[in-house]
Amino acid sequence: MDRQTKPLTELKRLLNDCLHAQLGCQGCQLHAVCVHRPDHTGCNWSAEVDFPGTSEEEAIRSLPLARRVVVMVRERFNVERMNMGEPGLSLA
Repeated sequence: MDRQTKPLTELKRLLNDCLHAQLGCQGCQLHAVCVHRPDHTGCNWSAEVDFPGTSEEEAIRSLPLARRVVVMVRERFNVERMNMGEPGLSLA
């Protein structure tokens, strides 16, 4: 599957929108996006999420939902090469 490329700022906005649209992830916060060389799937970024203000139990229940959203977005989009910066750079 070919991925569409997006500027990093647009990808982060899109990822936030998808996370907040997912039932159970409304309180999810995009913690960081790490841009790197393409991995075994061909994706050149990864993301970390957090659930501030929630209990540990609630965050544990919501994390698999958020992970599915991140995986879905990773399957469809890459960061534009001109916006990548240094490989391994973490951009919140």
